[in-house]
Amino acid sequence: MDNQGLGGLQDEDNKIMDCLGCNMIETSPVTLRDGRVVCSSCECWRLECEARYVLTKPDAEKRKYLEGVIVKRGEKAKTYLREEMIALYKRA
Repeated sequence: MDNQGLGGLQDEDNKIMDCLGCNMIETSPVTLRDGRVVCSSCECWRLECEARYVLTKPDAEKRKYLEGVIVKRGEKAKTYLREEMIALYKRA
């Protein structure tokens, strides 16, 4: 059932399904921390996995990792990653 107001479709459990169009959501769905269901190929899933990974590191290594993100992907990418890390930390 199309649920345009929420930006995605809803599955049989009424979870919002939001994928970027790779059409793999039916074969490899994952649920993000905010409840959205996407495929395991989507950027938002990659970002959440990377944030979880960085959170396992000691503080000095986290800072070094984020500095590396700035060099390789830019300040905006670092900001997105840091915000995701904060959101995951607050949920724990």
